Amino acid sequence: MAKKSLDLKSFAGVVQSATQRGDQEIPIDLIDIHPQVRTQFDPEKQASINASIAAQGINQSLVLHAKSNGRYDLIAGEYRIRGAFANTLKTVPARVKHNLSPWEIRRIQVSENMERADISAFDEAIGVAKDVEGYGFEVAQQIWNRSEGWISKRTAVLKYGEPLRKLLEDGVLNDLEVAHSLNQLQQLNEQEYARFEKRLREGNPLSRDEVRGKVQQVKEWKKEEKQRKERKDSLSKAPPKEPTPPRQPAAAEPAASRPASGTEPATKAPAETGVSSASATSDASVGSAAAAVVSANADPVGEPAPQDKETAITTEQALVLDQMVTLFQNSVANHVLVKDVQKELEALGADRNQTEWAMWSLYQTVALPLLAALGETRAQRYLQRTVADLRNAKAQELWNKLHPTVDGAQSDDWSTTRDPVAPMPKDWSF
Repeated sequence: MAKKSLDLKSFAGVVQSATQRGDQEIPIDLIDIHPQVRTQFDPEKQASINASIAAQGINQSLVLHAKSNGRYDLIAGEYRIRGAFANTLKTVPARVKHNLSPWEIRRIQVSENMERADISAFDEAIGVAKDVEGYGFEVAQQIWNRSEGWISKRTAVLKYGEPLRKLLEDGVLNDLEVAHSLNQLQQLNEQEYARFEKRLREGNPLSRDEVRGKVQQVKEWKKEEKQRKERKDSLSKAPPKEPTPPRQPAAAEPAASRPASGTEPATKAPAETGVSSASATSDASVGSAAAAVVSANADPVGEPAPQDKETAITTEQALVLDQMVTLFQNSVANHVLVKDVQKELEALGADRNQTEWAMWSLYQTVALPLLAALGETRAQRYLQRTVADLRNAKAQELWNKLHPTVDGAQSDDWSTTRDPVAPMPKDWSF
């Protein structure tokens, strides 16, 4: 039987690992490299490290773990050992560890990578998930030195949909807080998620507050949608109303009660009725809009009119639009009221503080009930959007765009005849 040849290189490694401690030069071909925390390497960073090693060698020692066969496992320093191979170095400086358990090696690897703060969110999440699977949840907490919630949020990445995981893997998204909210949004509304994914792919960042706000908004939409469905269901179960009987023609008036031939019955001017001409104009537009809405649903005798399914306006929608018309009219009246208060304060000689307090309290009187009705979250979003819009346009311009005049002409007159129900622009989203 032939005698097995002695592997002098391995033997030298065993002796070296047994007799030396601290920093030492280790032959590069005795080092084994296994997958670690980082799976993605920045080419520019690697090129910079390669150039630095070429110029002045490796300044920071690698961390190795000595094995019983005289070889070493790389614990930390993968960028550096890649640079050593690129520069064809024969040895590298290293700190050698001995008799460590697998999870102790893993803890050192994690610590080394976390200190450099350049590990991607995807690598971090996948690394945590693998440690939970391999060592259990509590040991993974020790390895990463993080809270239960921090660990749970990263293991959840494995349950994300493929598009969201791809954003993380590609490095397009590197904030797990944003990813967590996007995952919720994807489950709630695919269309809203797709809009945000497109933004990220186009290089436009998303803030945590923006995505959280959208998640809350969609939840509110769903809640309101459920409430509308419940109201609709309750209306459909209610007993039908009796149809309105046809209107009978009025009886002929006695000749004595009719005006003389050639004369018309007198009508009161708007001033005599206590309604301003502006209010009369607004009332006219309100009445015509409300009438148009109602006429889309019923004929003059109260029977349902045949409707096109795509353009039909339900009775419930007609009621909502009628309320919108009323709010429009009130807004025009409030505009006139505020201007009148300003003039009266000026005529009374109010000082700056008195004027500001009066106007501020008037603003709150009008705005606060509306904001409270919207709900805290929606009110905050609407106020933020209003501030942003007012940076780019004056209130009059925004009003003209929201409620254009019936003839399409631009007008600074708030009381001119306008469309009281604001049309929704195509592809509009909040």
